[in-house]
Amino acid sequence: MESSPEQRLSALQASPKPGCGRLGCACGLPVGERFVLWALRQWQQDRALPAEGSTLHRGFQMAGLLEVLPDFAIAMDAFLFGARRAMEIHLPTCSKVSRDEATLVALCGLAQGDLDGPMLASLDLMMAPTASRVAAIRLKAFAVALSTAGLRLAPAAGTAGARLN
Repeated sequence: MESSPEQRLSALQASPKPGCGRLGCACGLPVGERFVLWALRQWQQDRALPAEGSTLHRGFQMAGLLEVLPDFAIAMDAFLFGARRAMEIHLPTCSKVSRDEATLVALCGLAQGDLDGPMLASLDLMMAPTASRVAAIRLKAFAVALSTAGLRLAPAAGTAGARLN
């Protein structure tokens, strides 16, 4: 039986997940979370404060976030050197989101949502205490700048990180 255009539209609107529907696929993430995921992966490729003209530098510049690129890079360095174990960060072309990537994106959401207590508790579990403080300060600056640029990450109250993890 053929469905009408209205029925097909209703079925599409009722779809609970945007994107391809594959579990753990990045294509269903909101644009703010995609930006953070892209930045994580791109930083992983460079592992240094990006030089002018680099892909990461150009991306932050196009998003109007160039002034917080140092904050982001320092936070990522804190993760690299202060994490209790190696972080799994995929190549920029990978469609799957790792647990570590999802956690880092969720931490940015906590920072943006002024949920500093849960963010710090999570960082303390993941990292050496001195590195977690550095990461917290820099993630907060980065997350606030994302919000100012219109990239909202903060989840609804009570669901912090539930969509990603």
